[in-house]
Amino acid sequence: MGIDFSAEMVTRATAGLAKSGARNVTFQRGDAENLPLDDASVDIGLANGIFNLNPARESIFRELARVVRPGGAVYASELILAQALPAAEKTAANWFA
Repeated sequence: MGIDFSAEMVTRATAGLAKSGARNVTFQRGDAENLPLDDASVDIGLANGIFNLNPARESIFRELARVVRPGGAVYASELILAQALPAAEKTAANWFA
């Protein structure tokens, strides 16, 4: 399950899913601080680009700890720009915008 706070990214991910042919994937809107998942219901959590953009980091870590099963894992990645993007690259689908 993929979760994102923006409808634009859920739409973009769903379009990619349709092209991939995968059948065991879903996407929905939700907040990282309040994931729409049961306690201990996830084997692996992947967090991409959330911690450096969201001031509620502690809440996000707590929420990840709540939903990941004992013995599970959380992986995170962050991309930080060294300079502002050119105006032509600032679009609604580009979360750096």
